[in-house]
Amino acid sequence: MKYYGFCPASCGEFVQGMVDGEEYLSSYAIDMYSVAMVEEKLGEVSVGPSKSRKAIEAVFEKFNLPIKDSKNISLSIKSDIPIGKGMASSTADIGATIVATLDLIGKNLTSEEISKLASTIEPTDSTYIETNCIFNPLSGEIVKNLGSIRDCRVVILEPNKILDTMKIRSNPNYRNIKLKNQEIIKESFYLLEEGIKNNDLSSIGKACTLSALANENIDPKEGLKDIINISQNYGAYGVNIAHSGTVIGIIIDNYMNDNKLIDILKEHKIHKTYNKIYTLDIVDGGIRRELPWNISKIL
Repeated sequence: MKYYGFCPASCGEFVQGMVDGEEYLSSYAIDMYSVAMVEEKLGEVSVGPSKSRKAIEAVFEKFNLPIKDSKNISLSIKSDIPIGKGMASSTADIGATIVATLDLIGKNLTSEEISKLASTIEPTDSTYIETNCIFNPLSGEIVKNLGSIRDCRVVILEPNKILDTMKIRSNPNYRNIKLKNQEIIKESFYLLEEGIKNNDLSSIGKACTLSALANENIDPKEGLKDIINISQNYGAYGVNIAHSGTVIGIIIDNYMNDNKLIDILKEHKIHKTYNKIYTLDIVDGGIRRELPWNISKIL
């Protein structure tokens, strides 16, 4: 029997940085998915991606099952999430694999328990959590639930350039640089919390833009200030980035003409760097066990 897990991508984070010496983030889910399928087989077992294979073993270890028994589990991953862009591709692969494996062995874990388990494999994102939250990517713990966002989309600017997240974190000055941004990040989280609580996209957008600009001394994004100016002039709510990635997002509502905004970006030659520009819905987080309505295109 085949078991499936479906996990959404993100377009980076609303806010990410240090507060009181600890690293926190608030990523958000978009309508793009990774699909994991597992099944027990006696032969022709597909190992799958190494991190997702580790996720299977982590589930077995969690429930005190012999790791050797997981060798008979065949794993297949299908995804339309770009790799190395800061869109939580490996996070989605790992989360989808964990849920599929849980169903295979007849066990269950909460969203936060899944996040904590995933964080033992690599730093993770808050996309496993159904609502937006402030989240510790190193421990997988929820610091504060913030609520959900409605009627919101993101225009995604995706370059060819990729970024190795672990390479950014291995910079010996990484922590010290982040510590210098603490007050800005604290304000950004405050604005984000108020924005989500009051369904105020302007406050959410301001939080994103502040956090994006603060990250420029860690990993500068080409053309970021131009993109912010274009977005502000158009009336978009704000600009967010993948703090350990290469994509940029422009926050808009469901009533704004995204095609017109994309045309303006191209008039300013932004597409020369960000060669893929497209729009997706911002959706609730959480790993799905049921087939999302638009997932058939990648199965």
